[in-house]
Amino acid sequence: MDKKKAFNIHQVRRDIDRVDNALLSLIAERLDLARYVKQAKRGGAVWRPAREESHVRDLAQATRHSSPALVSRIWAELMSASLSIQGPLTVHIGLKLDRGGQVLSLIRGRFGASLPFIEHPSETAALAAAYGDENAVAVVAAPGPGARWWSALTQGGAMAELKIMARLPRYDASEWPQAVAVALGDIAPSGDDISLIVTSEPESLPQDAIIRAETGGQVLASLKGFTAPNDLGDKLTVIGVLPAPLSHHNNI
Repeated sequence: MDKKKAFNIHQVRRDIDRVDNALLSLIAERLDLARYVKQAKRGGAVWRPAREESHVRDLAQATRHSSPALVSRIWAELMSASLSIQGPLTVHIGLKLDRGGQVLSLIRGRFGASLPFIEHPSETAALAAAYGDENAVAVVAAPGPGARWWSALTQGGAMAELKIMARLPRYDASEWPQAVAVALGDIAPSGDDISLIVTSEPESLPQDAIIRAETGGQVLASLKGFTAPNDLGDKLTVIGVLPAPLSHHNNI
C-alpha cells in the first residue's frame, strides 16, 4: 500500500477489501488442490500430522510479522477444511466437555471446526472408536498420574497399533501438553520432536529421559528427538511422538 494513502480511510478500506478477496480466492484454490490430493493418495490415512506440524512450523518461522499462535489457528481451519474434503477425518473426544467450552476450544484450536466430532463417555471408548477406523483420531488427556490409558498402546496391549501423534494445544508455553491425539498409522519425524517410550525396566531408559507416568509396573517417559520404533532394543517400546510446542521452537 502507498504510504501517501495511509491516512485516507476510504482507500485503506478498499485495500483491505482487495486483500480479503485475494485471500478468499487463494483459499478456494487450496481447497481445490485438496481434491487432487485425495485422488493421488488413492486410499490410506488422510491425516499426516508430522508433515502438517513441519509445515506450520516453517510458516510460523517465515511469517515474522504474525504470531505463531495466529498461524496455528489459521492453519487448523485450513487443514480442517482440506481433511473434510479428503476424508473426512472423524475426531473422537475422550475428554469431558466443560460448560465454559475450554475443552472444545482446545480441540478446535488443533483440528478446526470442519471435521465431525463425537463425544465419548471415557478415554477408552474414544480410543476404541479410533482403533476401528484408519481415518479417525482420538483426543484424550495427556499421559500422567490420572491418565493411564496409554498402557493399551504398549506391546501386548489391547490397542498396540495405535500411536500418539500430536499434542494439544499445538501452540503452548508448556513442554508437556494438556491432551494428545492418538490414531492408527506410522509415526514420522516433524523436525522437532519428543519421543514417548514405555518400559518395565526404568533403569534401561536413556539418562536424559523424563518419566511422565507409571501404571501396572510400566513407566512412560519422554525423550527429546525423534526415535524410530526399532531404535531402542527389546526393553523399550516407542508408542508415539509429540512435535515440540510451536512456542518453544520459535523462542517465545
